[in-house]
Amino acid sequence: MNNPKAKILLFNPPAPEGRRYTREGRCTQEAGIWGTQWPPVSLTTTAALLEKDGHMVRVVDFPAGNGDMETLKGLVIRDRPDFAFWTTGTPTINFDLGIARLIKHHIPKTVTGVMGTHVTIHPEHALGEACIDLVVRREPEATIREICRHYKKQRSSINGISFREGQNGRIVHNPDAGFLSPREIPVPAWHTLANCSYRLPLAGRPFLIVAPVRGCPYPCSFCTASIYYGKQLRKRPVDHVVDEMETDMERFGIQDFFIWADTFTLDNHYVSEFCTEIIRRGLNISWTCNSRVDTVDRKILMQMKEAGLWMISYGLESGNDDVLKATGKGISISQSVAAVSTAHELGIKTAGHFILGLPGETEKTMQQTLNLSLKLPLDIAQFYTAAPFPGTRLYEEALRYGWLRGDAVFSQGSAVLELPGLPAKKVNDFRRYSYRRFYLRPKTFQRVFAMLKTGSARQVFSNAFRFIEWVRK
Repeated sequence: MNNPKAKILLFNPPAPEGRRYTREGRCTQEAGIWGTQWPPVSLTTTAALLEKDGHMVRVVDFPAGNGDMETLKGLVIRDRPDFAFWTTGTPTINFDLGIARLIKHHIPKTVTGVMGTHVTIHPEHALGEACIDLVVRREPEATIREICRHYKKQRSSINGISFREGQNGRIVHNPDAGFLSPREIPVPAWHTLANCSYRLPLAGRPFLIVAPVRGCPYPCSFCTASIYYGKQLRKRPVDHVVDEMETDMERFGIQDFFIWADTFTLDNHYVSEFCTEIIRRGLNISWTCNSRVDTVDRKILMQMKEAGLWMISYGLESGNDDVLKATGKGISISQSVAAVSTAHELGIKTAGHFILGLPGETEKTMQQTLNLSLKLPLDIAQFYTAAPFPGTRLYEEALRYGWLRGDAVFSQGSAVLELPGLPAKKVNDFRRYSYRRFYLRPKTFQRVFAMLKTGSARQVFSNAFRFIEWVRK
């Protein structure tokens, strides 16, 4: 190793105007309406590999710890890191890239690198910021490990990076790095993450993330998942995953987990093995996960509940089959109804995620999406606007058909697509209306507040009142 015991800083940056952003793979968005901040998986899995190499690693999630740019400045001056790597997101990309100037101003010798789906697709954009030394493309852990081993002497041999070279600053793109095999995927080094407490929305209990699988084979036009982790499903050994959960329980007192996966329920046999192992060990845990509506049935949901599943989130996207077909999602309204209804009947809480303003959308189809959300026995609903993130088919379509304004900032919280007959303003207005219709119903209030726990009531009530004020505007 060329750089033994290097000082390495890994961080999720502060965000503009003190807002809280998660920047993690395909999830690059502002904290949800209940204030959820997700633990930074990529940073802590990277830290695990770097610690094995003997480096001194600090991981900081500035939004979770209410840190700002002054906090970052003080930390950089105090620690004087040899390497600094941070996550980036499309909604905050220019702000994120500008952080390099602060680091280089105070510690010019620090090697600066950025990661994330946006910079993977547009490394030239990132390297347009002179204070950024390199871009880490795709899955970051092994690539960052190689950077910290060989960058100063052999960077031309490190796969998965882009950088400038020579006096003219020519941008070089080394070949893509291969993805980690399932057995090589590291367990997050949560102990490196200082001064942060992650709590479930509503329930208020501390939780951590567990990522059993990586990769997504589905061609959804709006999703960046395969950019980060690839299209092939990689399944970690079940015993490794459950060992990790047991360790988190013993070391951090955690009993609640979020299963972090793009398509956790794609392989029902794997999910069944996972549940069987939890039950066999008698683990007293609760967990939530994301799912597709076409990859679950009553049998697997019953087993998941027995193993501790208490809430499942479905990507429902639209209430119109033609819009769904155009996205390549590969599901139908009837499958959405069946999956949500079955989970509800089994006593599993349900969350539905909808996207407004997709290609083919009209005011009528948006109303159909809202009607579906009101019809289904959902406990939680999230309404997003279609965001044409770079690297997606939706982005290519938006450029091809001229749906984008020149000054558009892509975000799932504000529409930017000017579709034929459906301007962005109408989509934004309907999104607000949808939240108002869904949540300002007595039965929805009953469901939400039934999930409240005493320890979190104060924060959740605060979030709820802010939300009500927002939807009433």
